[in-house]
Amino acid sequence: MSAWGFTSALLLVGSTIVSAAPPPEPSPTTPAEIVITSESLVFRDHDNMALFTGKVVMTKGDFVMRADQMVVHFDGTPPAPSAQRSGKTGTPASPAATDLPTFGNRAINLIDATGNVFMQRGEKRAKSKKAVYHQRDETLVLTGDPEAWEEGYRVTGTKMTMFLREDRSIVEGSRVIINDREPKPR
Repeated sequence: MSAWGFTSALLLVGSTIVSAAPPPEPSPTTPAEIVITSESLVFRDHDNMALFTGKVVMTKGDFVMRADQMVVHFDGTPPAPSAQRSGKTGTPASPAATDLPTFGNRAINLIDATGNVFMQRGEKRAKSKKAVYHQRDETLVLTGDPEAWEEGYRVTGTKMTMFLREDRSIVEGSRVIINDREPKPR
């Protein structure tokens, strides 16, 4: 049984829009657009990362993830000026990086969300203390009392790994409640 059977919920392709103002209520985005809002943004060029803090909301299509903090990690170093002109991203050490979405001139490697993480896509919801999305293999790993639910069932465990391309999940230390009439977290 899939703990949360959605396909490509966090496929990060297309443009990335970032703002560092109080986040508005999320509105639907186009499937290829990611919008991240927060109260604060710190871009650490030399560390290949961007830190979003305070009521962070990431929206991609009908997928919404909220957290106290999100850190976007990028692959390697910025591309050489010749690669920028040709539209390529990534480093020679990561040939597949040209297929990854970018933030400015850097390919996104993973997104690390912490603190009161809540995700929703349609009627499916999940929560945890921490969620890590790995771009290359499209996996989402929930830890810290993870729980996923929708009408008809609720799944809890110690760790949930969601393979988004394959629409399957692995739940460690699992407990499943079937025919749960109220799909709300405990």
